[in-house]
Amino acid sequence: KKHKKTCAPPLSLDDVQERLRVASDAHDWQEVLKWEGRMDELMEEQSDTSCNLTLCQFSWAYSVGARSTGSQHHALSEIRLQKRQVELLGKMERFRDQGEKMCILAIGLEDAGRKQEAGAWYQKARDVGAAHGFFSVEC
Repeated sequence: KKHKKTCAPPLSLDDVQERLRVASDAHDWQEVLKWEGRMDELMEEQSDTSCNLTLCQFSWAYSVGARSTGSQHHALSEIRLQKRQVELLGKMERFRDQGEKMCILAIGLEDAGRKQEAGAWYQKARDVGAAHGFFSVEC
């Protein structure tokens, strides 16, 4: 993407990562969300563990934003990111964490009035628990 000569060049990924870290450490959810447009770019070369942490940062920011402002957009964005985390945790074979994230996702869906979808996620959490040797995930 070409920038006008008067525009500052885009920040390097290292600079974005540092600003994201500082904002997260300061619990500044609004500053964290400023960088969501570069989230996928940040995650391209990261390990699965680092990608999960990046998703956690943005999911946390949307969660705080939803509670602070009542924004449905923030709540639905948090749900979108949690679904990505569920998939990633399964890929990482962190099944207990995956099941717990499914429960958290289901609670968010209930809060958003999507009770049928929430019920499906609760069932998926129970299925993951049963399939991997812990009777069920506590939801």
